[in-house]
Amino acid sequence: MSSRFGAFLLIPVVFFAGALALYGVERVPGATAAPSRGMSAPLAPFGEMLPSENGDTLPADHPPIGADNGGTLPPNHPPIGAAASRKASLPSAATDPPALVWKMPTAWQEAPNPNAMRLATYRAPGGVEITISRAGGATEANIERWIAQFDNAGRDGRVEKTVRGLHVVTVDVAGTYVGGGMATGAPAEPKPDWAMVGSIVESRSPSYFFKMTGPAAAVRQARPVFDRFIDSVTPT
Repeated sequence: MSSRFGAFLLIPVVFFAGALALYGVERVPGATAAPSRGMSAPLAPFGEMLPSENGDTLPADHPPIGADNGGTLPPNHPPIGAAASRKASLPSAATDPPALVWKMPTAWQEAPNPNAMRLATYRAPGGVEITISRAGGATEANIERWIAQFDNAGRDGRVEKTVRGLHVVTVDVAGTYVGGGMATGAPAEPKPDWAMVGSIVESRSPSYFFKMTGPAAAVRQARPVFDRFIDSVTPT
């Protein structure tokens, strides 16, 4: 009986010893397990195993993989995840349906738009140009931007009125015109004795900008027609 019991106890001991010999593991206090011959090297950390799509190099200014950078992206990095989806879904002035319509005066001629930001361009007698665009920003800030396009500008005049429920602010200024070079990207040639009449129509979406510029005498002559033109503005 005792011999059979001893043999029974010997089985797990032999099995355990065989397993140690098979895997070549030697337990030494303070040492790590060493792999036996024929086994692969220790696994690399997970971050080092990620495949690279550009030859083990990352784009310029990209943080290292696995680095703790506080969850921020490098400068000029495109948005990812939910931020990218929100940015892609934001409407633009070019894709929004028009919020206003208007009637071109018969004395004016339609002209090509020099860029995609321009909604309409008209020519009036005497070298006067009328432009229509649509953008955001506070009304007062845009008026100040218009005034800054003139050197030696006199005191600007302002008129506020309501046209079919729309708040309209009209400003006129005269002096040496130095603005208007955005269409070509080059600085505008200074034009002395010029004037501008601009109306900002606050619609339900980004405001509409109606701007008339040209020689001061021609702008003054076209002002009554411009005012009637603004009165034709109608919300859609």
